[in-house]
Amino acid sequence: MPNKGWKQYERRLARALGVERIPVTGERAGADFEDGMFVYQAKKRAGQFPAYLVDWLRGIQAAGERRAPTKIGVVILQRPRALDGDALVVVSFKDWLALHGPALKCWLEAR
Repeated sequence: MPNKGWKQYERRLARALGVERIPVTGERAGADFEDGMFVYQAKKRAGQFPAYLVDWLRGIQAAGERRAPTKIGVVILQRPRALDGDALVVVSFKDWLALHGPALKCWLEAR
């Protein structure tokens, strides 16, 4: 099977977290990769992210950098009338790796 861009993306993210991509064998149940605590599904889409979401994330990242270099910006997004626990958490993958990824240094150096 050709090594498509989305598959390469899944593989890079998985390796950055110190795990391997789960092959499509019918056993992955929607998961692209997993580690000891999390199961992940990676999406690579053509087109733009919603501008407001990008602006919010950049804004809170800048606020974190102003407060202290180690502060990580996080956006929590909730739909009206939804439960608090159903809100989405948005953080850059770079920051996620800083918190959770054992292979951060190698991955960033490869970029």
